[in-house]
Parts: sequence; structure tokens; C-alpha cells
Amino acid sequence: MGRRLVYACALIAILGLVATACSSSKKTPVATSSSPAASATAAAVPTATTITLPVTYGFYDGHIDTMLSTDVSNKAQATALHINYSAAMLTQAANKYPSLYRVSGRAAVGQPQVFGSQPGEDDYSPLWQEVTVKWKAGVTPVLLTKDDQVKEMASKGKLTITPTPIVLNCPIVRVSSSSTVPTAKTITLPVTYGYYDGHVDTMLSTDVSNKAQATALHINYAAAMLTRPAKTFPALYRVSGTAAPNQPQVFGSEPGEDDYSPLWQEITVTWKPGVTPVLLTKDDQVKDLASKGMLTLSPTPIVLNCPIVKVG
Repeated sequence: MGRRLVYACALIAILGLVATACSSSKKTPVATSSSPAASATAAAVPTATTITLPVTYGFYDGHIDTMLSTDVSNKAQATALHINYSAAMLTQAANKYPSLYRVSGRAAVGQPQVFGSQPGEDDYSPLWQEVTVKWKAGVTPVLLTKDDQVKEMASKGKLTITPTPIVLNCPIVRVSSSSTVPTAKTITLPVTYGYYDGHVDTMLSTDVSNKAQATALHINYAAAMLTRPAKTFPALYRVSGTAAPNQPQVFGSEPGEDDYSPLWQEITVTWKPGVTPVLLTKDDQVKDLASKGMLTLSPTPIVLNCPIVKVG
């Protein structure tokens, strides 16, 4: 009986040492979040690398530029044009933006809109003040091909210029040397994707406030769109370094939300050493994991014009 008791005690002691050794061994922490979104249930990211969208044209200094219409600060106009409504992008008075002249009523044959700037100009911004142009009664309209021409005609009493409080996000995506308005109604452009609340939205990258990034991404440099600190725009989270497989960016808003704007602050997301990344599908999930010390968020002063052109 005594020998059995000694043997049992020895066995318990050995098992205790094994358990202690196992509990003290290092484990790689796996990021978890209270967010219900998980990689197993997240929507799949599309494989298409381009998207085809409606396009319009306009004159600048006698040549034709190609433009997209993606967002507007007027709800009725957003509905009529089937584009995004974004009151949040109205960050300053409309008259602080370049002018987009649109002829109403009688016009010369084939008259498109007229731009007050274009990529490469110091004051270029993808955000424009909509200005209505009307020819005076009794005046024969001529083709308007320059903003200076529009203003000169107004000064001579040939037409009227009526600024509106409406701001449009209409990035110029192609600058040409031609004076002929193309007949194509659509254009195909590179596209990227991102998660918002577990579903995938489709996004264009057209303009950025950082010159080096504009060059690297082959998009427009537009310092003029930086009308207020970057931190006041919705966040666009981009993972740098180690990431879960097929991790796209994560949006901090989308069309339909009160704070949606096509202008975003770029925020760099970096997983902490030793943490196994999980698929990030929600902005709340990103912030939750940051609060738990699993990853770091590094806000940048960079503002991007990245309109969402398809939700879900």
C-alpha cells in the first residue's frame, strides 16, 4: 500500500511538471476581434482588374479632356445622374474650386462642357464648382473651347455665367491634344477593391495630394484638393507588410453613409511582430485590433480621390 502511494505521488508530480512546461512554452498570438466579420464569411474579392464606366468630354484651352462623373454634393442631381451623393466632400465654399462650365439652353453644335483647369495646372482639382452658361437672346452661339473665352464672352455681354453652390467630383482621366470630341460613350479603367462592413466595394484611384505617389501610381497629382487636414476625411486603411492572404484595403465609409466622401485619408496598417494576421473586413475590426495591441495604425497626411463606383 505504501509503495503504491509513493508511485502515485511520483506520477502526479511528473504530470504536473509536464503541464507546467507546456503552459510556459511560447505561442504565436492569433489576432481575434469581437467583430462578427471573419475570413470564413467575408465576401470574395473579384478578380477583374478593370471596369467600364460612362464618360463625358470637355474642352480646355482648345483640346479635349476625358472626364468621369462620380459624386456630387446635390442630392437631386445625384439621383438624376445616377452617381453618388456626397455632402461630406463640400469642405469649402464652391467658388474655391476650379470652374466647370456647362451650357444650358441654346448652344453651338457639338458643344461639350468647358474646364477651368486640368491635371498639370497648379489649381487642378477633381472637385469642381458647377457654373451654368447661357447665351443671351439674339446672340448666335459659337463653340466654346476655353475658359478664358467663356469669361471674355460674358464680359462683352454675349452670355451669362451663373455660379452654383454645387460641387462635383469629376476627375479628368485623360488629357489629349485633339480638338475633336470622341464618340465613345464609355471608358475602361483600372480598378481596385476594398471591404466595408464585410462586403466588397469597387473603387477607382484617380488623384492624390502627394506628388511621388501620383507618379508611382500613374494618377493625377492634385495638391489643390487638400482643402483641410487629412484626418477630417474618412479613413482608407491599407495594410503594409505581412497580411492575411488576399487582403484588400478597408474603407471607413461608403456611398449612402452621412460621412461618405470620395476623398480619403490614407492610413497605414501594420501587424505587430509575432501576431498572425487575419483578414480585415471592417473598419471597426481594424480599430478594435489596434486597441488590443495586435496592429498599429499610422495616419498619413495624404489625401486620395478614390470614388467608390460600385457597392457590394
